[in-house]
Amino acid sequence: MEITFLGTAAADQIPSPYCDCLRCRYARQSRGHDIRKRCSYLINNDLLIDMNPDLLTSCSMHNVNLLNMQYVLITHGHRDHFDIANLVVRKNGFFSKKTHFPDFTFVAPPSVMTLLENSEVKEHEIGLKRWPILPFDTVTLPPYHIKALPATHDFKIGDAVNYLIDDGQSKILIASDTAIYKKYVWPHLENLMIDQLIIECTVGTNVSYKEGQSRHLSIKGVNYMINKMKSINAITDKTSVCATHFTHEHCPSHKEMSKLLSKIGVECVYDGLIVNV
Repeated sequence: MEITFLGTAAADQIPSPYCDCLRCRYARQSRGHDIRKRCSYLINNDLLIDMNPDLLTSCSMHNVNLLNMQYVLITHGHRDHFDIANLVVRKNGFFSKKTHFPDFTFVAPPSVMTLLENSEVKEHEIGLKRWPILPFDTVTLPPYHIKALPATHDFKIGDAVNYLIDDGQSKILIASDTAIYKKYVWPHLENLMIDQLIIECTVGTNVSYKEGQSRHLSIKGVNYMINKMKSINAITDKTSVCATHFTHEHCPSHKEMSKLLSKIGVECVYDGLIVNV
């Protein structure tokens, strides 16, 4: 599977336009990998995970189109992961009449489906087919077999999920947004020998920020998750591990973050990076 990181920041992106902290000032000056849009991932050219407010810009910047998109997975209803405007622009009138693309299956937990239901989007106009999903549910979207795992995230959302994606040749776990998994989740990861782990690191170096670590991960939390997964053979020494979902409040520059994460065997990803699994 080919994974394109369309964005690698948390909700307020880096730099935040409303912030003048050292991290944001450095990003404005250095540009490059220090400019981070909000998180989204494209697998091959047909499976999109999350539709944030930066999606259109990300596609333009990284030479990506969504003409072959057949499946969309949404992790939860926070706006930095699901912006309904991304569906509106699929409507006739926003693209050339000569453009043809397939209908797509929209997989999301109930809270997201409620947002969709309350919107003005007409599913038949954009070729959207709903597939509601709950934690521990599975769905087959050829060639992918997908399992939703309950995320440890905002209790007000309740049904936030992470996705395990298996195409029959390799396995990817997208562990974002989440804090450390609850005990009842670990048995579902035993002996999976995942090939690629993509894990959030929102709280970064601020390991004393306890409230943040109730819904997100610091470097300490990332290290715990990796060691726990290794202990149950969910991942192995051959598993590639990437960290994403960074915030200017708790994460240093890309260069500094890369050095810190490399000490625990983790790659610090950046916008536009393509990884093959």
